[in-house]
Amino acid sequence: MGRQSKAYKAGFEKGQADGSWILDGNSTKETANRILDGFENGDPEIMDLQRAPLSGEFAGESISELSSQYGIDLEKEENQDRFENGYSDGFWNEVQRSAKAIVS
Repeated sequence: MGRQSKAYKAGFEKGQADGSWILDGNSTKETANRILDGFENGDPEIMDLQRAPLSGEFAGESISELSSQYGIDLEKEENQDRFENGYSDGFWNEVQRSAKAIVS
C-alpha cells in the first residue's frame, strides 16, 4: 500500500471519528443492512451520510482550524485531496465496521 501522507492519516482519523456517530447501540439490524447494501450499490441517500470534511460546516472545522489541529497546511490543494481521501476511507471503514458488528 505504500507510505501514507500525514494529510491522509489525519483525514482517516477524522473520518473514523465522524463515522462512529452514524450507528450506535440503538441502531437496528435493518438500518445496518440498509447502510451496507446502500454503500455497496452507491445509493445516493446512503452515500450522503458522509459530509464534506473541509466544508467548514461545523464550528472548529474550517480549513485553517483543521490545519492547526493536525499540523498540516490544508491550504495546499494536494493536502486537501489527501485529507479528503483519508477522511472518506476512515469514515466508511468505521461505518461498515459498526454496521457489520450490529448485523452479526
